[in-house]
Amino acid sequence: MENIALPLLSLLFVFLSLLTSMRFILSREGNYWIIPGLISCILFLLNLDTLIRVLESPDEVLMSFRSFAPFLISVLWYLMIITFHYALRYKVKENRFLSDGKKNLKEAEYLEKVERRKMKREEKERKIRRTGKSVNAPDDDGSWSDLFSD
Repeated sequence: MENIALPLLSLLFVFLSLLTSMRFILSREGNYWIIPGLISCILFLLNLDTLIRVLESPDEVLMSFRSFAPFLISVLWYLMIITFHYALRYKVKENRFLSDGKKNLKEAEYLEKVERRKMKREEKERKIRRTGKSVNAPDDDGSWSDLFSD
């Protein structure tokens, strides 16, 4: 069982680095994360192969630097992924996704307001053409004002 712990932990760290890099590939700075994602995938497959070999023949694996090296590499790689994320975060100050979203929202609100004004104007013109008189001009036949006089 103690032979399985080290390859399992190294596989866990490489899997976490693979998930982290895949998450960041889907972000705005995704083009920076393609190479770390590929390296994480390769390390994951290598560590998975090591774990399978250990599970098939646990007696052949000796506790030496050779069995400790994949664990050390996987921990250092995961720390490198985290450091790279914070370095990119420090370098790219503005979140363009949020700022572009706000700009698009303001533009959409402005265009909606312009379209609404245009539609109101066209509706007034349509009513004027249909009835032949202005929409804003009241019908002054005097019948409604007679209701308020005592």
